Amino acid sequence: MITAILFDMDGVLIDSEAYISAAAIEYFASIGTHTTPEDFIPFVGAGENRYIGKVAEKYGIQIEIEQAKLDTYDIYERLIMGKEGALPGVVRFLENAHEAGLLMAVATSADKRKMEINLAAMGLDPTWFKVLINGKDVERKKPFPDIYELAAGKLGLSAGQCIVFEDATNGVRAAKAAGSLCGALTTSFTDVQLRAEGADFIISTLDDFDDFSTIEEFNRLLLRFKAREVASQVRLNAYSPYSRFQVGAAVVSASTGTIYRGCNVENSSYGATICAERGAMMQAVAAEGDFRIDMVVVVSDDDPPAPPCALCLQVLAEFATEDTVVYLYDLQGTCRVHAFDELLPYPFIFPSERERRRS
Repeated sequence: MITAILFDMDGVLIDSEAYISAAAIEYFASIGTHTTPEDFIPFVGAGENRYIGKVAEKYGIQIEIEQAKLDTYDIYERLIMGKEGALPGVVRFLENAHEAGLLMAVATSADKRKMEINLAAMGLDPTWFKVLINGKDVERKKPFPDIYELAAGKLGLSAGQCIVFEDATNGVRAAKAAGSLCGALTTSFTDVQLRAEGADFIISTLDDFDDFSTIEEFNRLLLRFKAREVASQVRLNAYSPYSRFQVGAAVVSASTGTIYRGCNVENSSYGATICAERGAMMQAVAAEGDFRIDMVVVVSDDDPPAPPCALCLQVLAEFATEDTVVYLYDLQGTCRVHAFDELLPYPFIFPSERERRRS
């Protein structure tokens, strides 16, 4: 179970990438060198030594890196203060995490000076975070795992007990190398880029999270996001030459938390077509035998998000319980939530199996 959260800062808690890029461009202009935002993209999340130093190397200019950073931070503070606050949902998410008893730490590759500017710009209380780690606390910066291993250790935990929220490809690589679960935000890089580095699930901002008040509720939200990611990716494998309607599904085991996947597989003989939900159920039963469903997640390119067909609902009913929940997503992340019994209130269950279904 995840009991702690490690936050990258820039692009996760505050949308600062455009400001630090502008500050660095202004700094280089002050020493007579023209740079562009694209020059800095490869070094996002890797700390300002590389962010500024590598661009200086590209243009063949000599700088004193510590002074260059101080000058850039002065410009950055002027640009961001009063113009940028916390990203949508950040304060609500932090309040929920604090109430739930989750330990929280900031682990940013930025120097302490920039970290303090960001906290001030967001108006966040630093005491909410049990640990504040900045780039000067580790020798090896992201994509090495050191910063997340250090943050977890200072919380008295292993990295595997923590989730990392990151927005940068270097940061995702660092989180996964540390052995942490990683939720990636699409504030700086695309979902494709973040997924390629191993992100466990993708969100737009922390505002995607529903409210939660316990560690158990938080972990259930994480499980739902992981299941959505599984369904979204398996959907791309759907064989649908006739309908051109691709669907991905994930069913989650109530006993093990394992996520099983399926996509729709059409056939020239229409009756032989297998829907995504039934495909996922076949995998689940093959793995666990007598199976109980915790949740079903379905992803489709439909508005509103498509529910399982009647035949799939009947198949699912054999393994659903009174607590089974169905989450229906479209490709934009819009979600509809239903208790299973809302979608099929009166399934046919063989008389001898009715009590078993409710157990």
